[in-house]
Amino acid sequence: MSTSEHFYSHSASTAEQHSSHVPLATSSASIPATARTTSRQNGASYYPARVPSILSPETIHVSTEIHSLRRATTPKWLQKTSLVILAILGVLILFLIFVPWQQNITGSGRVTSFVPGVRPQTIDAQITGRIVRWFVNEGKVVKAGDTIAILQDLNVNFMDNEFLEKIERVRERTVQAQEMAVQAARQRTIQAEQRELAAKAALENAKIEIQTARIRLKRAEDLTKEGLAAQRELETAILNFQKAQADSIRSETALESARRDVQAAKNEESRIIQQADAIIAEAELRLENARRRGGASIITAPIDGFIVRIAAVGAGQTVKEGEMLAMIVPTAGARDQAVEAFISSRDAAIVDIGRPVRIQFSGFPAFVFNPGWDNFTINTFGGKVAVVDAVDDGSGYYRVLIVPDSTQKQGTWPSSQYLRQGTPCTAWILLDEVPVGFEIWRQLNGFPPVLPHKPAASSGKANTSSDSKKK
Repeated sequence: MSTSEHFYSHSASTAEQHSSHVPLATSSASIPATARTTSRQNGASYYPARVPSILSPETIHVSTEIHSLRRATTPKWLQKTSLVILAILGVLILFLIFVPWQQNITGSGRVTSFVPGVRPQTIDAQITGRIVRWFVNEGKVVKAGDTIAILQDLNVNFMDNEFLEKIERVRERTVQAQEMAVQAARQRTIQAEQRELAAKAALENAKIEIQTARIRLKRAEDLTKEGLAAQRELETAILNFQKAQADSIRSETALESARRDVQAAKNEESRIIQQADAIIAEAELRLENARRRGGASIITAPIDGFIVRIAAVGAGQTVKEGEMLAMIVPTAGARDQAVEAFISSRDAAIVDIGRPVRIQFSGFPAFVFNPGWDNFTINTFGGKVAVVDAVDDGSGYYRVLIVPDSTQKQGTWPSSQYLRQGTPCTAWILLDEVPVGFEIWRQLNGFPPVLPHKPAASSGKANTSSDSKKK
C-alpha cells in the first residue's frame, strides 16, 4: 500500500471517530491530486465528506465508498430472465416430445363427379353439315332428349329429301325378291324329294319283278325237265328274269341319282337362304344407317344439365364431323360429388383406400394450422380416399378421387348449386400421428412420412415360404 493510500485510510478511520469535531466540508479542490488519482485507479469512488481548511490544525478526514463487490454480483433482472428462458426451453422440449402432430400429404385439384356419366360432357356434331337453327342459349337448363340444334347433312347421298323413302322401297323389294328365290329353291328341293320317292318305289317294284321272274324261271325249268313245257317257254322265262335284274339295277341307279339331286337341292336352298339373309341384312343396314343419319341431323341433349360454352358458330355455318357444338354440365346430386386431386409419385405409394382427408374449397374461407387438429382448423370439409390411379398422368403425378365422409366433422359438402364442378380445392390426406419433434426432424432430412405397406398377399406368401424353410 502506498503512503497516500495509507494516509487516506488512516484519515478515514480518524474521521469516523471524530466526525463530531469536524467543522464543515471542503471542496474537492482541496484534496490532493495524488489521492484523487490513486482512488480512480483502484476503481473506488471518492466522495469527500468533511474536510477542514488547510490552515486548520486538525487532521484532515476523508470518507469513501467502494462498489467493486457490489458490481461483481449478478443483477436480479438477469436472474429472472435466465429462469424464464430455461422455463421456455423446458416447455419447448416437452412440446416437441409429447405433443402429437398429424402427418399429411398435400394435393391440389378440382371438384368433379364420382359417377362418369354425370361429369361435364361435350355435344359433338355426328355428321358434317350446315347449322340450320339453334334452340338453346348459354346457361339454359335442358332435359335429356331436348333439341339443341338442327343440321343439314352435306353428304351427296343424303341431300335428297326423299332418300329415306327410296331406301325403304328398295328394302321392301329386296326382301320380296329374296323370299321368292327362297320359295323357288324350296320347290326344287320338294321336287327332288318326290323323284327320290318315285325311284324308291320303282326299285321296290323291280325287286318284286325279280322274285316273280325267278319263280317263273324255276317253274319253267322243272316243266321242261318233265317234258311238259316247250324249250321256248324256258328261254322266255330266262329273258324275263334277266330283264327284271336289269330293271332293278336301273332303279337302284335312278334312286341314287335322285338322292344326290335331293342333297344338291337342299344345298342350293341353303345357299339361297343365306344369300337372301345377307342381302336383306344389307338392305336393313342401309335403311337403318339412313334413319340414323337423318336422326344425326337433330342434335339433342344426352342428359339433364346446363348448356355452357356454345361454339361460336351461327345459323348457316358449316361444322365438321366430331366438332364440338356445346358443353353440358350435368345437375349432379350430393352423392355424385368428388374431388380429383393430384399427388406426387412418392406420396402415391403410401396412400391407401379409405384414408381420411380434409379439403378446402375455393370460395369457402378457411384457417388451417394442422389439418389433423380440429380445434386449430376452421371451415374444412371431411372426405376419404376412394380411388388411387394405377398410372400417372404423364408428368409423374397420380390422380386421387376423394368422396364425402359423413363420419367426419363437416363431412357433408355444400350443394352443387354452390360447389360447382371444376372448383379448385386443396386436399390434405391424413396419415399417422407422430411427435412434433419427429415431424420437424423428418422435414429437415426430407424423409417420406411413412414407409409403403407391403400387400397382404405378398406378406402371406413370404410367411408361408419362411415357414416352409423352417420346416
